Order: sequence, then structure tokens, then C-alpha cells
Amino acid sequence: MKSVFYTLLAALVFIAGCSKNDTALNAVNNGVGQGGSLARFTIAQNHLYMVDGQNLYTYSLENTAQPMLQSQQQIGFNVETIYPFEDKLFIGSQDAMYVYSLEDPSNPSQLGTASHVRACDPVVADNDIAYVTVRSGSSCGGTINALMVYDVKNIFNPVQLQQINLNNPWGLGMIGNRLYVCDGNAGLYIYDIGDKQQPKFITKTTGETFYDVIVTDNLLIAMVDGGTALYKYDNNDALNLVAKITN
Repeated sequence: MKSVFYTLLAALVFIAGCSKNDTALNAVNNGVGQGGSLARFTIAQNHLYMVDGQNLYTYSLENTAQPMLQSQQQIGFNVETIYPFEDKLFIGSQDAMYVYSLEDPSNPSQLGTASHVRACDPVVADNDIAYVTVRSGSSCGGTINALMVYDVKNIFNPVQLQQINLNNPWGLGMIGNRLYVCDGNAGLYIYDIGDKQQPKFITKTTGETFYDVIVTDNLLIAMVDGGTALYKYDNNDALNLVAKITN
């Protein structure tokens, strides 16, 4: 299911990129990207970063028609997720969350490791705060279902600030002062993160089983059971279904 979702998004970006005026292509040229918290690839600083089970691959997008491999490095084992924020990459394995610096975008370097955050725990980050979901019944084990808030000012020693109990959370996404958390068949939860350390629940959308989410300007793309759902959202946090693509 996840592979279908991300293959679809990659195809959309490729098709859109055929137009020089397209937002997606401009985003690549400007060195930024938007991915879900369960993604295995992302774009940052004019580079494409991909992970497989144990490696991080870095491709230059200077020529978007011919990406060039710049570096390959082993991270660990059971590596599954990657998420960019500013000059860092957050990479999740089944045992830990690794943080990499993009000071040299062509050759990322490891800054630190949080051994209590795993690949089954999707991560999004904003400045000195990281948001993580933990879920029971997954391949990582564990018995807690919650949204965790971490202080990551000291990247070598993340500090847990909050634990918000949920039902069975999956992926999450963030834009501005809003955090979107997929809580399976319990719905898509929306939090106000004006105070980054203390997310405040606003509302939730139900009717689907939500697994992951990507949020752009005024469009929210959700991986749901059976396919992909596209929503428009407004300043009142209302989500209006635009289309659903079934697998």
C-alpha cells in the first residue's frame, strides 16, 4: 500500500515537472521537497536522498534530467524512513532515529542518534522540536500508542517533553502552526502547534483509515486504506474531500 502511494506521488511530481512554470519543478530547483513521514526518499538542497534497508544514497539534482550519485554510506540496519528539515535529515531505523547534517549536501554526516526512537515511529521536525508517533502491534514491538514531543536542541540527547495518548497512530505532517496526525481508523487529528512544545487538539476528520499525510499550500494528500485521498483545507481547519484514488 505504501509503495503505491509514494509511486503515485513521484509520478505526479514527474508529470508536473514537464512544465517550467510548475510549482513542483520550481521546488526541486529551489532545493526543497515535501514528503510524508513514512517516506523512503526526499529532496533537500538540490539533492535527492534515498534510503534502503541499511544505506543512504545522495544524488545531485543540478541536472534534473540526469541525477548523479554523489555518495553512498551505510547507516545501520532496518533503515526505513527519511524526513528533511532545514539543514538536517532525520532517518529512522527499527532501532533508532539518526540525525544527519546537510552542511555538505553531497555527503551528509551523522550528528547524533536517539536509540529510543525507531522506524515504526514516524518523525517530523521543526527547529528545536521533533514530533514522533509510537504505535503498538507493529514490527518494532512496544505497547504505547501516542504522539511524543521531543526537544532536539542537543541533537545528541533528545529530551521527551510531552506524551499525548492516541489509538493507533501512523504518519504525521506539519505546515505552519498545524500538525496533522494519522490515527488509523480513529481519524486524522489536527493540532495547533503555535506553542511548539505543547500541541493543542483542534479537531479531527473521520470516514477513512489514515496512514500517512503530505501537506502543501492548501492541499492535503493522505494515504488511506484502499488508496489516496486529496483534501482542500481552509483557515477554519475544515477538510473538504476533493478526490480519492483507489488502488
